[in-house]
Amino acid sequence: MRVAVVGGGVIGLACAWELVRAGAEVLLFDAAPEAREASWAAAGMLAPHHEYDDDGPLWRLGVASLARYPAFLAALGVEPEAVDYRATGGLLPVLDAADRARLAAKRAFLDRAGVACVPLAGQALRAREPGLAADVVEALDIPASQIDPRRLTAVLRERCAALGVALGYRRPIAAIDGDGVLEGDGNRVACDHVVLASGAWTPALAAASGVALPGEPVKGQLLRFAAPDGLLGRFVHHHRAYLVPRAGGGVVVGATMVRAGFDRADDPAAIAALATEARRLVPGLAGAPIVETWTGLRPRLQHGLPVIATVRPGLTIATGHYRNGILLTPISAAAVAALVLGSTPPCDLVPFGPPCPMSSSSKTTPSIAS
Repeated sequence: MRVAVVGGGVIGLACAWELVRAGAEVLLFDAAPEAREASWAAAGMLAPHHEYDDDGPLWRLGVASLARYPAFLAALGVEPEAVDYRATGGLLPVLDAADRARLAAKRAFLDRAGVACVPLAGQALRAREPGLAADVVEALDIPASQIDPRRLTAVLRERCAALGVALGYRRPIAAIDGDGVLEGDGNRVACDHVVLASGAWTPALAAASGVALPGEPVKGQLLRFAAPDGLLGRFVHHHRAYLVPRAGGGVVVGATMVRAGFDRADDPAAIAALATEARRLVPGLAGAPIVETWTGLRPRLQHGLPVIATVRPGLTIATGHYRNGILLTPISAAAVAALVLGSTPPCDLVPFGPPCPMSSSSKTTPSIAS
């Protein structure tokens, strides 16, 4: 089987890797020279228990994908340290009464779900994370992992290339039809199946194939402090800022959520606000220089769920992962490979079908897309 994967970020690469391992001939296309959008920009928290407050399909999908991560990395042949993978949990800190109420609600949900958490206060909290501010009086240590998305993306690209995936970066796709894909320069590439996983650019190409995926990019800005290893042992997830330590890479702080279309303009005020909140939580960052700032476009669909589905014969879509693309990579790739190859997916995909079909008369062809 010949499969075209449209989208060269972490989801597209992981899908290509799963498919080529299963014996498919895989061609990957992306308008960009490399994966520099949501995959590259993400902080790398693998934290469904931090992100969600109810037993919904997205929480269950995240939990299932988190459980697959060790085997996923082992199958890639990569040691955890090489991608800074840590299963050390993450802290939900308390600074005020509103935070305390959030913590109580979170703990109640996780207790009902059977997720064991550790409440920390006083000396126990200082022993766990001595770098936290003195007025962080309590926190909840919640099971989670973290990874460096940039290193993971690089590994996936290397593994795909080694297995024979034809990596077509700088090759935008303009349209998809029943016979394959049409490149931006007019070249037609025949294939048996297309996997559409081009992040925030997916809705335009999906529309050309008769699938309505209303949504929009959500801009996220992040920064990175130069800081010594050990300042934080695990990520800290506060609603005003999260801090993620990276081995040899300081501390990443994120993130804004701005609906501004495909605008990638920097907002110095937003970066300054994130830096202030980070230094508020970890005073040891007070003198640390900011060595990098960046912006990424998260793919969010209007109905709030990703779409992982075969929407017509020969076309499977994997998009709309929003804030959790890195978390959902292992299970999304395994599910897409199963859908394409006709085997049983590893999870219930019913909640992740397209929100509504389009009639053929409503199709439009975008001039260019990744």
